[in-house]
Amino acid sequence: MIARTAKTICVGWGAAAVLLVAPAAFAGTEATALVRKAVDALPAVPFDAKITLTTANGARYLELKQKKGTDGTRMGYLEVVGPEDLAGIRHLFIEPTTGEPPQQYLKLTASRSIVRVSADTREQPFLGSAFYIADLVEPPFDRYKYEFAGDIELLGRYCKLVEATPKDPQNEIYGKIVAAIDPKDNLVLRRQFYDVTGKLLKTWQVEKLVKVQGIWTPLIQDMHNVQDNMDSRLEITEIVYNGEIPDEVFTPAYLKR
Repeated sequence: MIARTAKTICVGWGAAAVLLVAPAAFAGTEATALVRKAVDALPAVPFDAKITLTTANGARYLELKQKKGTDGTRMGYLEVVGPEDLAGIRHLFIEPTTGEPPQQYLKLTASRSIVRVSADTREQPFLGSAFYIADLVEPPFDRYKYEFAGDIELLGRYCKLVEATPKDPQNEIYGKIVAAIDPKDNLVLRRQFYDVTGKLLKTWQVEKLVKVQGIWTPLIQDMHNVQDNMDSRLEITEIVYNGEIPDEVFTPAYLKR
């Protein structure tokens, strides 16, 4: 009788353990699904934009072309058109949907050579701004684990906070990223980047969000490096969706033209 009672108690605790663990696991699944929706909500149509990047060293004027390949790969071409001493810097980024790391290529003004961005250079500032070269592409979805971390209101929108921690920390430049995602329109409105020691490093935030041709567009974005006390602002001054952009634009060879 005693043995039977003990067995019943053990089974009961096992069921309780499942009930205790299940909500956390479910929350992690929901957080992952929300991030997936935000990634899928990125513009699927081609666009051509003119951008002003304001840094402590002055303004940089950029032109950005972006589209998706037939397999869903996101491709972007970015060129500096001013000031004169920086004009001609070109950047290509290709973001596969297969879980592989993004491919990034750079061409500097004084060289005809194309440089493949390595892991060591991903942490370098882009054009002297608070944006890193790594920040020009989306964090690879499959390389992180996701959990809810609260909620917040931004731009009058209710947002869920999602903490993303790298599955392989040694191959990432951030210790974790906390994103504020509007679950209604699946928009990322803020990201907080933490260094490998767990300290807040930078905060990126959308300051102005409008619909252009029916697509929610972050017209003004700020990046604040709290450790270096550095601010940069990225403003889209002109954007056109659904234009024709040849695939050849998104090749390393196009950088040399």
